[in-house]
Amino acid sequence: MISLIFTLKSTPALKLDCSRLTPNGLAGLTMPQVSNLALTNNKTSPKVVDIFDISGSVSENIVFKNSNTQLHFIGHKMKHGQITIEGDCGDFLGANMQGGTILCNGNAGDRVGDQMRRGLILIDGDAGDYLASRMIAGTIGVCGSVGKLTGFAMKRGTILLNHQPDLHASFHATMQDCGTHNLPFLAILFKSFQALPSKFSTLENQRVQRFAGDLACNGNGEILVLQP
Repeated sequence: MISLIFTLKSTPALKLDCSRLTPNGLAGLTMPQVSNLALTNNKTSPKVVDIFDISGSVSENIVFKNSNTQLHFIGHKMKHGQITIEGDCGDFLGANMQGGTILCNGNAGDRVGDQMRRGLILIDGDAGDYLASRMIAGTIGVCGSVGKLTGFAMKRGTILLNHQPDLHASFHATMQDCGTHNLPFLAILFKSFQALPSKFSTLENQRVQRFAGDLACNGNGEILVLQP
């Protein structure tokens, strides 16, 4: 598979906005243009080549190697293609995402999938607070633990978890426990994961505990917690 690979040279002193480094954001650019692209519109913004070693070719597949929590907004407004993160990442992973697939082999920060509209995010490690906050549609899976207020103000979409989320007392009023069920549609969803380099590729059990919500925002979203 042809990929565009960004290898982090060293841990940045400041948080970095990586929102421009998506397949749609880089479409039509040459490799020299990618290298000289400023990460933000700020006059003092570093260029991509200042932060990353760049290899491969511009394509629908982007890989971040040696990634860490200083890299924020990866996959922001992504519309198509695939982003693979080999390591950890910062906040707002897949925020405002409109399509495509994001795979994170490590841990992700807060606000994963904030205002996400479409697409798939799979995280092999942990995720922080406000996972899928204000989510409009799409699917997010987290194999590890998650922080507080998962699904806060989500309108639609599916959150697939391997561990019970921390739903504090006030949030229980807007995330309704619907009990434990076998959901046949998960067989189709899990089949779509099989070709992906993710821990989710081996899922088979279709029995989940389902929470519906956020009821303060029409309640059409869902949190599915995989059962042993």
